[in-house]
Amino acid sequence: MTYHSICYIIRITDALSTLLIEEDFMVSIFTILALCFSFLACFAFPIVLCILFMRKTKPGIVPLLLGIAVFIIFVLVLEQGMHYALLVAIPGTKALFENNVWLYATYGAFAAGIFEECGRWLVFSLFMKKKREWKHGITYGIGHGGIEAVLLASLAVLNNLIYAIMINTGSFDTVMNSVPQATADILRQTRDALLSEASWLFTLTGVERICAITFQIALSVLVLYAVSRKKYQFVGLAILLHAAIDFPAVLYQKGILPLWSVEVYCVVLAIPALIFILKSKKLFPVTPEGPKGPEAPKGPAAPEGPEALETKAAKEEPEVPAAPVVPAILETPGSNITQV
Repeated sequence: MTYHSICYIIRITDALSTLLIEEDFMVSIFTILALCFSFLACFAFPIVLCILFMRKTKPGIVPLLLGIAVFIIFVLVLEQGMHYALLVAIPGTKALFENNVWLYATYGAFAAGIFEECGRWLVFSLFMKKKREWKHGITYGIGHGGIEAVLLASLAVLNNLIYAIMINTGSFDTVMNSVPQATADILRQTRDALLSEASWLFTLTGVERICAITFQIALSVLVLYAVSRKKYQFVGLAILLHAAIDFPAVLYQKGILPLWSVEVYCVVLAIPALIFILKSKKLFPVTPEGPKGPEAPKGPAAPEGPEALETKAAKEEPEVPAAPVVPAILETPGSNITQV
């Protein structure tokens, strides 16, 4: 082996070593693709679903806006206010929930169910009296679940995607060195997660949001059916179902369950939820005035007066058939032709 060959091999070895070292500090392309998928699922999916469904069924913009409003008011304002009071501001309840994981999980699951389902019931009862068809329930659910995905999930995924690009371009350390220490520690944890976690884990946010939107639509249809038929026991059923869906997620937050088990649980429950959405259209027969309600009982017929009896008798008299009219052009003197 010549001297030049040895030098060439050394250069190749150095280049490969440098590449491997750089890859250890770069986010995998598969992780970036997974983040892109989750962002599209959280942001683009509800928007595209809304546009396609509304273009096909034309339910109007009101149910969509009401779904968005209920999530903001009942979840981000009222529910979060109660969480702050019980979990932060009041020392007694704060200690109680901190020392009992199962009580905390039960509280969190039922709080979400009660606030969201009661919000649906209130809006359907007061503001959608003339919009109680199947398409209105679907549109409301898209608005409720869609704004939840956009506000709570898509922004977090977008931040991680931006951080991944900054890490690969070498600008992340510059930003981390220019912020306070507490913020720098959070950024360092984010960087370590992006570099070390398996790429497929970053797709779970998108999968979970698609399942969550499915749940929101199914529960919206269920509560709308309860209000339109005055079967309010189904509102209670919706609360129980909502709590059952959220319960494992709260346990994951407390470190009781692994993330993959929660995601599998969501996917398994999303399948019957989707089937219910498709089959529930039969529960809402459509009339020109809206969903068909129970017919009013017919009372006894009013007695007929003399004038009504005369009119009825006149209608029952047999009609005398009129003589056929022969067109004038055929009434020619001396002609035996009566039809052309």
